[in-house]
Amino acid sequence: MKLFHESEGITRRQFFKGAGMLTVAAVISGVFAKFGFDVFAASDDYITQRVAGLYTLDESMAIRKSHENPEIIQIYKDFLSPGKVECVSPKAHHLLHTKYGKDIPGFIAELKNPHHVPEVESAANEETSTEEPAA
Repeated sequence: MKLFHESEGITRRQFFKGAGMLTVAAVISGVFAKFGFDVFAASDDYITQRVAGLYTLDESMAIRKSHENPEIIQIYKDFLSPGKVECVSPKAHHLLHTKYGKDIPGFIAELKNPHHVPEVESAANEETSTEEPAA
């Protein structure tokens, strides 16, 4: 009668081999986890310093808002909404808003044919022409 009878399964050598591999994997995982926490902390510090620097630069600027910038006001008066400063003019909307996805091919075609009337302006013209004059 054997007290310690080995049944089929893993041998003692296989057990120690597996335990060793598990230990190495745990140590390596711990090292990478520590490295990850250090990188995360460093990036938080960098972001905090960057934000502080941007706020400091912003506070020292003479013109802090784009709608108060005389050059931007002049661009609107001369080109985007002639004669007045109207930030929601059809021309400003058409030129300054970003195009995405399916709009890109149409925008490229417009750039190649600059004399084409944009849909925004033509829609605005149709609205004013459909109004009946007061009698």
